[in-house]
Amino acid sequence: MSPRTAKNVEAMIRGGDNFDYDKWLKDVREEEARAKQAQPTGTPGGPAPAQIAVQIKTFDDEHLRPNPALPLTAKTTLARALRRPHRQAKNKTPKARLRLWLERVRGVWDDFQSSRRRDAVYGYLEAVFAIVEHYKVRRRTTRLLRHAFEFADLPFNENADPFTAVIRCACGNAADSKTISKWSRALRFVARSKEPDIGLRTFIKKAGGINACADRYAMHCGRNHRC
Repeated sequence: MSPRTAKNVEAMIRGGDNFDYDKWLKDVREEEARAKQAQPTGTPGGPAPAQIAVQIKTFDDEHLRPNPALPLTAKTTLARALRRPHRQAKNKTPKARLRLWLERVRGVWDDFQSSRRRDAVYGYLEAVFAIVEHYKVRRRTTRLLRHAFEFADLPFNENADPFTAVIRCACGNAADSKTISKWSRALRFVARSKEPDIGLRTFIKKAGGINACADRYAMHCGRNHRC
């Protein structure tokens, strides 16, 4: 997850339903521009600061609005999945916004399934982690569970682990129960052990990988216990 995406997730969780992506992006760009202008002007003959600012803006615009004719990469899909749907659905109800977010998480799952990259699963786990942590911080986990089960046309279980429920519902039951359990335990370990400024992928890899995180959680809390 890039530094900007990490900032986006943090701001999204902090802002909740009042999060305004357009305002956040404007503030981030202004902050980056000020930081760039504070740096040395560079070597003689190099581009002027104004030219550098233009180059930075062009680079950001190209990556924020990829060519629709090109296939979406996992990174691009993840960035869209983590982005609250306020830009397109400011007037929608909370239920509609949550459903749209679940649809985007499922889109990351579809991208993961079509990818041959070894680390593609991390994009899906990051998307699941972001939505669960958002509703957990807002103390609306029950709402997330209710709509996740409804999204997957499954019976509602208010006692279900939110990571397990979102993984199962967003993948359309395409993953087997053993894999879902392993991913859920790994994410629960991340939720109780990771520092906010460390990316999920970085943390899991430093901890030994998904299997190691799942085993550590099971060792301390048991396979089915939530702690």
